[in-house]
Amino acid sequence: MTAFFRKNWVMPDPPPSPGFPERNKQIVAAKNLLFGTGYFLVLSLPEGWGIVRSYLEPDVHSTVGRGGFVWVEAGQTDQIVFHRQRRIALDFMIQIKLGKHDLDLKEVQISSQGSGVAGGHPASYCYGEVRQGLFKKKILKTLRVCFHCPELQHTLFLYFTGKCQEADLREIHESLAALECH
Repeated sequence: MTAFFRKNWVMPDPPPSPGFPERNKQIVAAKNLLFGTGYFLVLSLPEGWGIVRSYLEPDVHSTVGRGGFVWVEAGQTDQIVFHRQRRIALDFMIQIKLGKHDLDLKEVQISSQGSGVAGGHPASYCYGEVRQGLFKKKILKTLRVCFHCPELQHTLFLYFTGKCQEADLREIHESLAALECH
């Protein structure tokens, strides 16, 4: 059943504007014909930024109902966050694990780190660089954010990685305080 479940996940169409009055709210969810829609989170990206799904299908391990919505309790999805005018496209991975976990900084050359707020929850973050690629390793900027949601008893890891300026990552980071995770 798990392979069938994973194979049949489809990302939902963007919500109509009347449902979400703020233009920059972006829903990250997985949709399944049998199980319905499971929400990973809702982002309020800065002006000019958008999000689209990547070619990889979401992987949902478990879901939980809260406030009339079904939220992903454990799973992973890969998206692309972009700014068309600046010609920036960032890989965006959301990983959700049950329980309380810390930010994993293996393979990150850290330039700065600290604590802040994401979705109203205390969060830890780090800016740095990672090397990616099989033969010719590219050096890419990364922002990694981790926070525990006590409402759903899980930890969310948000990884933004790509060729950009650190200022671009900081702009996205500032918007994470307004994200919705339950």
